[in-house]
Amino acid sequence: MSLMGVNFWPFHIVNDMKKEIYNNMEIEMFGDAPDNLYMSLVNTVKLFPDKQALVEDNQIITYKEFKELVDVFASNLFTMYSVKKGDRVALLLVNSIDFCVAFYAIAKLGAISVPLSTKAKSTELSYFLKDSGAKVLILNEQWWENIKDIISFTKIKHFIITGDNKNNINAKKIELLYNKKGSFDKNVRLPQIHDPVAIMYTSGTTGVPKGALLSHFNILHGVISYKRIFDLSSEDSTVIAIPIFHITGLAALLCLFVHVGGTIYLQPYFNAKKVLKTVQEKKITFLHGSPTVFILLLEQSQNFAALESLKKAACGSANMPPEVLFKIKRWLPKTAFHTVYGLTETSSPATIFPTDVYGSNKMGSSGVPIPGVEIKIIDEEGMECPCNSVGELLIRGSVVLEKYWNSNQKATEDGWFKTGDLAKFDNDGYIYIVDRKKDMINRGGEKIYSFEVENILYTHPAVKEVAVIGVPDPVYGEVVKAVIVTNEGYSLTEEEVKEWVKQKLAKYKVPAYVQFINEMPRTNNGKISKKIIKQYYNDTFQKSCNY
Repeated sequence: MSLMGVNFWPFHIVNDMKKEIYNNMEIEMFGDAPDNLYMSLVNTVKLFPDKQALVEDNQIITYKEFKELVDVFASNLFTMYSVKKGDRVALLLVNSIDFCVAFYAIAKLGAISVPLSTKAKSTELSYFLKDSGAKVLILNEQWWENIKDIISFTKIKHFIITGDNKNNINAKKIELLYNKKGSFDKNVRLPQIHDPVAIMYTSGTTGVPKGALLSHFNILHGVISYKRIFDLSSEDSTVIAIPIFHITGLAALLCLFVHVGGTIYLQPYFNAKKVLKTVQEKKITFLHGSPTVFILLLEQSQNFAALESLKKAACGSANMPPEVLFKIKRWLPKTAFHTVYGLTETSSPATIFPTDVYGSNKMGSSGVPIPGVEIKIIDEEGMECPCNSVGELLIRGSVVLEKYWNSNQKATEDGWFKTGDLAKFDNDGYIYIVDRKKDMINRGGEKIYSFEVENILYTHPAVKEVAVIGVPDPVYGEVVKAVIVTNEGYSLTEEEVKEWVKQKLAKYKVPAYVQFINEMPRTNNGKISKKIIKQYYNDTFQKSCNY
């Protein structure tokens, strides 16, 4: 049994869906999607030219000014660097107006942005730049040290920098691309809806990173789904403090709020106190982040007792423990909270909880498929699972990539993308993510889902963060280990942890080992890295790890 997104949503959300052949299959798509992301900006400018678009520190630009900057920037990229359709331009930038302008200018030219993590080191950056074949790199000067020794191994021909150029880089300062010098060729056509717009590199937790090649079509369908389901408009505002170089920051915040005409407050790095101060002072209405983001915001909650303006919040990218949600709602009772499930390969959203998840009898669910998306769950033999049976989650539809960049590996099979996540759906079609397939623990034939044990541990008042992994055992093959960061001012022992789980779960799910650490290791996009935790699980690690 597969689930079709259009079957779950009210008429006003799906009233203009139409059928189209995409990725060798017939799908439902939105009939009012613009031809490309640049036209999404153009349409917003027509409606709200004088509305504040981007705010960075004391710099404020309206939507009319935003489009003017994009047009000049695109013209100069075309004239000065011959950037044309299909060319790749890498962005090694923190959240900023420069990032936003560059991304939309590249999109206008039909070229492809390659957003790169500013946390990446030389080896990683070398791979991304070589694999993408980018010809231009736009970067903050502070990242020059990470790339100066590897540029000769790439196809980068031109550099554009922000900053003072203290390193004497052979580069043009980004301000020159805001000067009205170029002349955009009127014969150059704007991109079509199925043209690629971004290569988003995955974290590479299962091997070398892969470049998810996303089209205007993919991102716009995710954007329109967010807009309609969250009922967002030009009256809404948000803070982007999570990295725009990841899919949530790019698609679920930047592209979404440009599409609706809302105001975006840009912060270069995430700082919980600064985010909440902005929410309070600027009367922000919408936030989107990972569970880690909300855990860090909760730490500051005592200093921000009332955030009356915050109407909605969305949480995706990882398992949201119900206990964390309980704490958020006690703090922000008037904020509707929506869980979201998606991946880079699905342009951000694949499922969204349609209403405030708190108080629902579906707590723990990631919602239902968005319009234009179909979902199924299969067992190890490839057969579809019945309701309430766990299997691997597969997705196909408008937001799913067609292929990876520069790869012979097929991204989908008959349009279906294998997520690597284990899930189930209930009798009403609500999706529950139970674990990553690679993180499931097999203890003597008994399957243990790490999320289940983690969620129980999050109910303990001393636990701030926890990661549950499987570790080798001579008898059972694998047993459970819990790695825990405690809340400040709390103490916790291994026996207390085991007893807490023992009272709530079967004996075989109780951690055989417990380790306390100071800080969780994370991936570049802020998720807890179980890969690193597993790599360092040994006797030496247990005795000397200082995370």
